[in-house]
Amino acid sequence: MARFVMAIDAGTTGVRAVLFDQGSRAAASAYREIHSSYPRPGWVEQDAGAIWASTREVIDEVRSRAAAAASDIAAIGITNQRSSIMAWDGPTGRALSPLIVWQDTRAADRCRELQGRGLFITPMMAASKAEWILANVAPAADAAREGRLRLGTPNAWLAACLCGDINVTDHGNASATGFYSYFRTGYDAAPLAALGIEEAWLPRLVDSMGEVGRSRADVFGAEVPLAGMAGDQQASLFGLACVEVGETKCSYGTSAMITVNSGAAVAIGGPGTYPIVGWRSGERTVFSLEGQVVTAGAAVQWLRDGLGVIGDASESSALAASVADDGGVWAVPAFAGLGTPVMQAEARAMIGGLSRGSTRAHVARAVLEGVAQRVADVAESLSEGVTMAPSLRADGGASRNDFLLQCQADLLGVPVERSLISDGAALGAARLAGIGVGFWPGEHAAQWNSERVFEPAISADERESARALWKRRLALLLASVD
Repeated sequence: MARFVMAIDAGTTGVRAVLFDQGSRAAASAYREIHSSYPRPGWVEQDAGAIWASTREVIDEVRSRAAAAASDIAAIGITNQRSSIMAWDGPTGRALSPLIVWQDTRAADRCRELQGRGLFITPMMAASKAEWILANVAPAADAAREGRLRLGTPNAWLAACLCGDINVTDHGNASATGFYSYFRTGYDAAPLAALGIEEAWLPRLVDSMGEVGRSRADVFGAEVPLAGMAGDQQASLFGLACVEVGETKCSYGTSAMITVNSGAAVAIGGPGTYPIVGWRSGERTVFSLEGQVVTAGAAVQWLRDGLGVIGDASESSALAASVADDGGVWAVPAFAGLGTPVMQAEARAMIGGLSRGSTRAHVARAVLEGVAQRVADVAESLSEGVTMAPSLRADGGASRNDFLLQCQADLLGVPVERSLISDGAALGAARLAGIGVGFWPGEHAAQWNSERVFEPAISADERESARALWKRRLALLLASVD
């Protein structure tokens, strides 16, 4: 009898494989970093072949650590960075382009043109990147003419690497690309026509849970069902058991993504928010509403790599807490633009209030406070579309930062509950796959396990004052953008 479900989490900065047991406990894990290249300003690419090679390595390593035979693995679930896209040759499985990462803004001008024509396609969506690939990568254009082209997000690429010539994706991943119609739960003819993309090149849409293929025998030594798919944020929402309307999570990773379950309804929130499919099974679709802080954990990495004020990201919490306040220093961490609610890709980070008395601790505190303020901005905009639960669940690497989460609770005025498992996306992908093959009984069997709860520690008046001051500082940054 199978003992585990395997999750493959192909994120922006690395790929992880995790084996979860029947009690949803992580029995073993393995990780490899993924290198990104920046060929031109605004361009972000990854080597698709290297992603698959790293995936093979973590699969082998995690199986070795758990002494898991193929027969011990009930199913595989894939979760992934969303709206990154690449081209490959279907019959041979050969990559025809690099993976163009969601952060890539090479098509920003084209997106503005498309938005002027009434199409909601942003620079961080896959749709405009797909058009760029067809126009600029000759092998992809040749494959399109010859009927060999496959265009897909990382989950579709990994599924093809695992299972052979299949091109499949779940509705949740598709809904984040710019190609999807929420109301017909399928591809939207308007953006396809505007961008010259044929639906036949795109992945076939499948449920989030349920077998869609079986792995090649050479990967595991025997066939293993591929039975779960979800984008990283939807998988995290599911993994953190946000299965009721209004339940909300924030994943503090490279960016911070806030997602709220909106149930059977497509919710329309405030500025900069967008509806996505959370998960789909049969004819039942669960929608969610989402907003983004473009720079979160990456701001802590900047403290380490850019300024050298910390030697390790884990030091930032204690450093920030070592001073009683920020000493008047403030920071808007917009290193790669501002997301929800202003959606200003050209914005760049700003630090103010520096004096001769400012220390590295003040700067670290200001940066973490800035991340928490940006999450509060997003939450305000989301609340215009969905009544949010009176708490926030948190996962992701930066969720281990105690100072950040306490500041978050203070600014939101609600408890912030930190997940016992920091990689909620991996847990969600495993749960989807396990449910898909009957390893677990159903989505409402998902349990929420909190490691620590951070309660608000400031008054409502202090909170209101802090938020008002932040908005004045944010306005200064926006006024500086040409």
